[in-house]
Amino acid sequence: MASMEQYRFTLRIHPLIMEKMKYIAETNGRSVNKEIEQILKWVISDYENKRGRIHVDEQDQPGFRGTRTNKEELRRLEEQAKMRNKPISSALFKIK
Repeated sequence: MASMEQYRFTLRIHPLIMEKMKYIAETNGRSVNKEIEQILKWVISDYENKRGRIHVDEQDQPGFRGTRTNKEELRRLEEQAKMRNKPISSALFKIK
């Protein structure tokens, strides 16, 4: 599999938010970096669903997998969290 160049981005974040992101990432079996990337994909998908696709060349490169934001995905995550007796914060996910 060919490697895809990835951007590095330094994020300054409040320690409390970082601790909560660690908790959520662990609950979902991801690293904090991958959890943040997943959340950003959900935000982009939600934005595009409401306003139309954002056309940029990078999005069409191999290796990019978008994720749809939907109520079923949040329910699935909540069920996983319940099974582990760990509540998931829905504050990160806006459900309409």
